[in-house]
Amino acid sequence: MRRLTILFIAFLFIQCARQSQPAGGPKDEKPPELISSNPTNGQKKFKGKDITLVFDEYVKLKDPQEEIVITPSAGEKTKFAAKKNKVIITPELPWKDSTTYSISFRGGVQDINESNPADNLRLAFSTGTIIDSLEIIGRVNEFFKEKIPEKITVALYLSDTFDIFKHKPTYLSKTNKKGQFKIQNLKPGKYFIYAFEDKNKNFKVDGKSEKFGFRSNPISIPEEKDSIKINLIQVDNRPIKITSIRNTNTTSTIRFNKPLDSIHLTSEKKIIYTFGSNTSEVVIFKSFNTSDSSKITIHASDSVYQKIDTSAYVKFTDSKKVSEKFKQGDWTTSFNFTSFTMKAQTSFNKLLSKITLDSIYVQLDSSNYQQIKPEDIKFDTLHKSLTIETKLNITLKEKLLHPVLLLGKAAFISYDNDSSKTQEAKIDIPDEKDTGSLSIEIKTDEKNFEVQLLNSKNNIVRKQRNAKKITWNYLAPEEYKLMVIVDSNNNKRWDPGNFYNKKEPEKVIIYINEEGQAKFPVRANWEVGPLVITF
Repeated sequence: MRRLTILFIAFLFIQCARQSQPAGGPKDEKPPELISSNPTNGQKKFKGKDITLVFDEYVKLKDPQEEIVITPSAGEKTKFAAKKNKVIITPELPWKDSTTYSISFRGGVQDINESNPADNLRLAFSTGTIIDSLEIIGRVNEFFKEKIPEKITVALYLSDTFDIFKHKPTYLSKTNKKGQFKIQNLKPGKYFIYAFEDKNKNFKVDGKSEKFGFRSNPISIPEEKDSIKINLIQVDNRPIKITSIRNTNTTSTIRFNKPLDSIHLTSEKKIIYTFGSNTSEVVIFKSFNTSDSSKITIHASDSVYQKIDTSAYVKFTDSKKVSEKFKQGDWTTSFNFTSFTMKAQTSFNKLLSKITLDSIYVQLDSSNYQQIKPEDIKFDTLHKSLTIETKLNITLKEKLLHPVLLLGKAAFISYDNDSSKTQEAKIDIPDEKDTGSLSIEIKTDEKNFEVQLLNSKNNIVRKQRNAKKITWNYLAPEEYKLMVIVDSNNNKRWDPGNFYNKKEPEKVIIYINEEGQAKFPVRANWEVGPLVITF
């Protein structure tokens, strides 16, 4: 009985020892307030080790390693502890001499009851005689997206030999929910700036999986006072490598560690090649003797213009290629009211060896047909994609037509001698009175750019290059958004830049209306615009 009493008293003691506030009463909406700190905000000649903050109520920490940002860094293993109404910070590294430190607590300190975060809590102190007071402010966005990325790390470095993929920054901050950032208590000088996700919290950019962005030119403070804009991209920045070569009796597959943007193979023997199931593998079709091997010279590049120039040997083996069913993607069709041109696109999982033109035609109406000619078809052997584009022999004055692209059996035959099935694809020609129009005005000094109109599925429905006044008619009623891609080098594609070459991605401008929305409606019999885009 005595033992039970002792255990009961011990249980009560443990309960009383927990940090908590009495229950009941109105909901606590008041955030914790800082009463005192050591060092104090703005203190100079600080010689202590631990940082101690005292609040007016019991507090707790939330994700301190992520939320509490110390600049310059005090080390990855800096310790954070909450004890009753105190927060204690123990740095991993000693505080540097004659250095200004800035600590931003963001949402890292909260009250016990309702998790109210301390408002705008910051602490700046110096181990020397001067408190540095300059700052860099700005905003982070993401290319091709209007949604603002959250919890992005923004960092500074001083040397142009700094590698964001290998080195850790000295100065850093994090964006708020609006994508804004502020790095304070800086010395005058030149700084390079970049932003990244830091999913693995190692203070380095993971070139494979993390979004990042950078400015190629340094920022000089206090001379430069403008807000800095950084746009994030998602690209695989690793060098290109061959990971494996697999030989069968009819093919050889060369696999790479990342998707390729382009590839060119040459050999002393005749070869045919195409991308495999994705652009990180290339399939070579062989026709040489069983005793032979062949040296393949490989020239490949990725989206950030990294290149590989190497060679590999492929050979015949008794291993048979795994049979694969012949598959074809869905047809996408469009019709241009101005030129009366029909465009249809599809893709295959296998290389084509034959296209039977007699089996491909357009049914214009119940009694009229139009044959597809050889010049109407383009087949991309590398990507295994096919495009049919032809002008339809029709008039829309009399009645609305509903043409259909018809493809008979065996219209397409694969390299493995598979045959395609009978298909049909409708060509939608809406009634003019059921469509709307859009006019756009571009104000810019850029010489080369492309204006794109995207529908609600993010598909490009119209595009035009280098025109400053555009009118698009016959638009289906739905929501659209406008995007402008600046083509600085006029290579007819968007370039994501390269950090090592100090080349920033080409600009992308998304039209935002007065309500702050990227999407806008086009309705039947409506004329929208002119929408003005300035850049």
